[in-house]
Amino acid sequence: MVGKQIHFVCLTHPNADHGKDLVPLLERHPEITEFWHTASDISAFIYRLEEIPNFPSSVREFAREMATGWANFLIDLYGAVAEKDIPIHQVRAGEQPRVYDHVEVHALAPDENIQQEFLSYWLKKAGDPKIQRPDPNSLSAVLALRWGDCVILLGADALRANWRTAIKRYRNLNLPKASILKVPHHGASNSLESSTSKKPSYLDICRHDENRCHAVLFAGDAKHPDKKVYDRLRMRTNVHCLINGLRGGKTGRDLGIELDGARPASNPLPCQPVVSFEISADGKVSTVSGSTCDVCRHAVKPVV
Repeated sequence: MVGKQIHFVCLTHPNADHGKDLVPLLERHPEITEFWHTASDISAFIYRLEEIPNFPSSVREFAREMATGWANFLIDLYGAVAEKDIPIHQVRAGEQPRVYDHVEVHALAPDENIQQEFLSYWLKKAGDPKIQRPDPNSLSAVLALRWGDCVILLGADALRANWRTAIKRYRNLNLPKASILKVPHHGASNSLESSTSKKPSYLDICRHDENRCHAVLFAGDAKHPDKKVYDRLRMRTNVHCLINGLRGGKTGRDLGIELDGARPASNPLPCQPVVSFEISADGKVSTVSGSTCDVCRHAVKPVV
């Protein structure tokens, strides 16, 4: 990345597992044009500081330290942006696409009403500390990057309700079906419509022809990916698991997935330590990746 301009860095939603590695990038890279996010600026300084369950004795102190750690991540992140005076852009669905070197960046989520819901929460929080916070995953930015006839679909941790409106926008924009998909929410079931649902899912806007979509999955704790979701991904896309956490030798929350009680199903090692894609002018995608995972607990035979 040295010597290259970064047009924007995006915090898709205020969860540390989607943003903590942005801090050193923002601090060290000399040419970052913009910082994108979806939350209100004020939430960066108060986010989760009061979201501490009333656990007894030492358990409460542990919960306080963990919550404070998440808040400190956001302060570090926004502090790096402020220190370098990087212009800030709040991502919102339906805004005009931005174009960088012939690549169109379309914002499909979050909707303005969701952002207003979070603003209302913070305003009410001062008067009612017990008010329930909305799910931060609903703030997830869904971005479609189009170059020619190729689309990269970045789904962050967007939930089903986010996708229902995002898919409508995708189709209204007449975007080609996606060639590359960042699988939402680590393959969780609450991001994908059930196979019996009549509502469209993010898989319906992905390619299923001879050049079917490449899906990148970062997952591997005891709950992610959901087995049914993983099976459908294997059936309808070419899945690249960056980490599966199902073999190797570490303990604890090494995967960094922000889920209460998250733990590796066994000791995590990268299934594929790196995956990259090269897109040609005619829309074809070639991949460079690590070893193919054939020992996952969710492994299924590939569809022929």
